[in-house]
Amino acid sequence: MSDNNENQIISGWKYYNHAMIPTCEPHEIPNLKPLQSGTLLKNRDVWGGGKDRPLFARWTEDYDCGYETTFWYCIKDDIFDISALKSKRRYEIKKGLKNFDVKVIDPFQYSEQLYDVAVMAFSAYPEAYRPKIEKRAFINGIDEWTITGSTVFGAFDKESGRLCGYAQLIKQARAINFNIEKTIPEFESKGVNAAICMAIVLYYQKEIEKGYYIVDGARAISHETHFQDYLEKYFGFRRAYCHLHVKYKWWVLLAVKALYPFRTMIEKSKSSLAHNITGVLRMEEWKVRE
Repeated sequence: MSDNNENQIISGWKYYNHAMIPTCEPHEIPNLKPLQSGTLLKNRDVWGGGKDRPLFARWTEDYDCGYETTFWYCIKDDIFDISALKSKRRYEIKKGLKNFDVKVIDPFQYSEQLYDVAVMAFSAYPEAYRPKIEKRAFINGIDEWTITGSTVFGAFDKESGRLCGYAQLIKQARAINFNIEKTIPEFESKGVNAAICMAIVLYYQKEIEKGYYIVDGARAISHETHFQDYLEKYFGFRRAYCHLHVKYKWWVLLAVKALYPFRTMIEKSKSSLAHNITGVLRMEEWKVRE
């Protein structure tokens, strides 16, 4: 079989962090033919992974099944109504709106400031998975935002005019992917996150009325975050439950089975290797039993 044919077979999938994941929207059914044929996890560069090789494939089925499962997408598919919130939560949102102006920005115009925000945001991450950002690579990466048709929101402090946070979203056929949200930690108490999220739900209100939904991704696997809980409590996001599936390479499966009984012990380690292993073992715990 030619490389061209293989590239056609694996269309609908992408390589990410040693995994193959579908490129379809959450509500769509992924193309499982390349997985069933064995092409997807071959040790070849047809997926563009270079020296990095996929260790497993991960996908979901039965999107928004209507009953609770161990896996979900965090989505917003109805109109936001601030009056339905508890008074304390309304206050926090209004505080953010009082302190920040949020608007759609040209990311090239603010590339230096976006980089500064990202560096300060990542500085608050646990060391086990705190990324190192190279400035030139970050700014060059803004090109990809443009290629994918991203909409970028910037939050500016009303007193100083400083960019204190940003969010990047990509609109697809029906899903609006809430890809990135980064803020300077010292401004979070002033409500910068609330101001950004409020701007987003209002900006996409007409799309939601037409059947679109904003999705903040799936259940967090590796990162320690409470952002999805925040979106649910303050902005009416909900869990669209589904079923997680994972297919490992044979030797990865053996390693997972050997390490799984020790997952609690491994999770306590602060090393980056243990952190990565913990992510895989969590998927093993949450996946559907075949």
